[in-house]
Amino acid sequence: MVHTTQVGDAASNVKKLSMWLAAIARGEATFRDFRMAIVRRIYLREQQNYNFYIKKYKFLDQRKRSGDVTVVLLAGAHDYAWRVVFRRLYEYSGDVDVIVINPGGLKSELCMKLSMDYGWSYFESFPNNITTAENFVIKHIVESDKIIKMDDDVLVTKNTFKNMLKAYNVLKEEGIELGFVAPILNVNNVSYYYFLKTLNLIEEYTKLFEKTHIYKHWSRQKIWYDARAAIWIWEHSIPLNTVAEIFEKVNKDAWVPIPVRFSISLILFEKDFILKNAYGLVSPSPRISFEYSRIEGGYERASMIPYSDEASFNYYSDVLKRARVLVLDSFAGHLAYGPQKELVKKWFLANEKRLLEDL
Repeated sequence: MVHTTQVGDAASNVKKLSMWLAAIARGEATFRDFRMAIVRRIYLREQQNYNFYIKKYKFLDQRKRSGDVTVVLLAGAHDYAWRVVFRRLYEYSGDVDVIVINPGGLKSELCMKLSMDYGWSYFESFPNNITTAENFVIKHIVESDKIIKMDDDVLVTKNTFKNMLKAYNVLKEEGIELGFVAPILNVNNVSYYYFLKTLNLIEEYTKLFEKTHIYKHWSRQKIWYDARAAIWIWEHSIPLNTVAEIFEKVNKDAWVPIPVRFSISLILFEKDFILKNAYGLVSPSPRISFEYSRIEGGYERASMIPYSDEASFNYYSDVLKRARVLVLDSFAGHLAYGPQKELVKKWFLANEKRLLEDL
């Protein structure tokens, strides 16, 4: 069977070569065009394989296999927040399987212990590549159709998952083809507008910081780079479940399409969306110092390739004409973006009790 496939591929390649040479002879193309076609073909095959590349991994399996959704928690960037983030996730994940992914094994013993204590599965991999780890787990470990992906700086509430899933199912029943759905996240350069609108805070925020535009590159949005804006938002976000009740009451069953690129700190999507309709999430290099510092900058020049999980989810949604949906009665907290991290971290550590008092 393998031999037959190889012969078929070789014959196909010979035929394509003959067609190219004939096109060049007719003046329809040049050798430069032919070279580019070969390079592109090689690159695409390499990238498709690399998207799932893991050199070695460790998987501690505590799956219950009890539902049609799995929570995939990406750990490895905000270990200072794990005590609160993991506790809140435990309170509101119910019988759903949770798989903690820790690419590179940051604070491995602590992360593994927390995962085991809460009855969750734990996955650790090398190299330290977030996207290849996600792809590998989604393809080889996750068994459910639906996946909730969340970062380790997201604080869920009692209505986060419940209302995301409800909206997803309703939209599917209506025949809407979905890329992903997301809750209102307080510190998010799109959904912060709906956070402020729901709580009647737009005017106050505008006076203190800036107009609440979402059609603006994130590097020029204070909700992305100004720690004061993030902390102010957080002071209006707690107690988290009390604020969640407001969203559930004011925005009951409401949703809006997401019109621009969305930061995917917490999303719900179907496994087939990235495995059947695409070749996995497009993976950049692993997190190494010089590469990480380069890609983390606020560059505004668009990439030719949707590198990273976030870029891939948004790109696939657009290319496949799938809806990106913001569920307005679902609420969760996102701590901060990179430029805000240090100051927000200090605020977080001083307010840990307040972030758990509503449980």
